[in-house]
Amino acid sequence: MRDKIALVSCSGLSPLGLVVRAATVDLALEEDNIVAACITEYSAQPNQCSPILKDAPVVAITGCKDDCVSTILKEKDVKVEKTIDAESIVVGANLNPNDSARLDEQGELAVVELKKAILKELEDL
Repeated sequence: MRDKIALVSCSGLSPLGLVVRAATVDLALEEDNIVAACITEYSAQPNQCSPILKDAPVVAITGCKDDCVSTILKEKDVKVEKTIDAESIVVGANLNPNDSARLDEQGELAVVELKKAILKELEDL
């Protein structure tokens, strides 16, 4: 894994959006080489992105098939090194988060599974 990696996550208002945000922020707090970047900041800024995205490989964490994260980053000319599909990880673990405002039991379990999967994906980056 590289010295610094920027995770840019879904910020959708679905239960999975909450799971993705929680997993990304947790990893940024737990791992010295991971930073969490806010996709909303990048979509709101007309012609710029944070220096974080210029100094580190960018990994997009999607919440659904729309993949808004990668679309927004492409519009800002940010190269995405890897895209991780959170939905397939959570569904593959037979988890079904049900609340978009607070993590329920399934949501908490989904965060744990997603964090493990993200870390595994980052090993070869």
